[in-house]
Amino acid sequence: MNKNFLFENYKDDFRVGAALAGFIYDDDFSLPWKKTPDGKDLPDFKNLPDKEIASKHFNLIVAENDTKMEHVYRGLNDFNFDRADKLVKFGKKNGQDIRWHTLVWHSQSPDWIFDADCKAQPRPKWDPNKPFVPPTPEEIAAKCTVSKEELERRLQNYIFTVGDRYKNDICSVDVVNECISDKNFKLRTIEDYSRWSLILGDDYIEKAFFWAKDAFPKSNLVINDYNLEMIKGKREGMRDLLEVLLRKGVPVDTVGLQMHIDIKNPPVAEIAETIEMFGKMGLRVIVTEMEVSMYTSREEARRDFTAAELEEQAERYRSIFECFRQEARRGILQDVVLWGVTDRFSWKNNFPVPNRPDAPLLFDTEGKEKPAFIRLSSF
Repeated sequence: MNKNFLFENYKDDFRVGAALAGFIYDDDFSLPWKKTPDGKDLPDFKNLPDKEIASKHFNLIVAENDTKMEHVYRGLNDFNFDRADKLVKFGKKNGQDIRWHTLVWHSQSPDWIFDADCKAQPRPKWDPNKPFVPPTPEEIAAKCTVSKEELERRLQNYIFTVGDRYKNDICSVDVVNECISDKNFKLRTIEDYSRWSLILGDDYIEKAFFWAKDAFPKSNLVINDYNLEMIKGKREGMRDLLEVLLRKGVPVDTVGLQMHIDIKNPPVAEIAETIEMFGKMGLRVIVTEMEVSMYTSREEARRDFTAAELEEQAERYRSIFECFRQEARRGILQDVVLWGVTDRFSWKNNFPVPNRPDAPLLFDTEGKEKPAFIRLSSF
């Protein structure tokens, strides 16, 4: 099988999506700095191939950054839906379904929401050419002055305001993102930078899902996390949390596997095992942020990738998508979303090693089809 557009090859099994950077759907997009981290001039965002690729090869889209809370919830009664509206407009124009990422996350929540007086704590200006040094958990906790009751009101207001605007446009919502600790595989605490847990306690998760059910009655409600397919203890920690939530009648219906993986790990069998474990709980599974890094460790030095390595990546993608197809036909897997469109703008170019270019996606830095794209389009 070889369809004109990538999603057509899988439309009988699952939706194929992509996370979109703002310049793809916002014609007024600009950045506050003039150079890239490696000193090059910024591109002309209006003349890049990403927009055309995004509009034709995917039938599901999500914003890479613009629907995170800090970009939308600017103050107690101050919402900025400009970019989110443009995302929805882009999706509707191209006949694409749309996801919302994310409602509650320990990261990229606005500082003002945790302050009793709604004051935003001053942050150091981000410089892409300098390493970011995060504050300590103690420093973060000291600035959390809002009461539990008031923070619940603010969160509820956010969820219902977003839902009121987009409830008919969004097919699935990441209600809670990255709530499992890497340290002990239990819920994140302030030691893992969760101000939500510090102030609201562990039941903030179930409250967020009950509110989201009312706010987004037509949407799948997702609990999303990374390394579930990589680390046995973490997926078991998620399973244990879900067992408690489901016993309480919490309306979580979908598990999101971020799937930030590489050309070697994890084994395909472990991915299948993860999907089926959650499927046996009666839950849907979606892949929310997939890419396949060319590097397998932080220690690997920056390098150019050979044709043989790109073929290895292509086969890796093919074998995993074959697994996805099987799990979709079992009635478990529903969506697969790639975290980006072209290698040029992948977040992996700066993570986990700054200024180490990666090539984790299906299209290269110029927007040309890579072997991985060709392989996925032909089986």
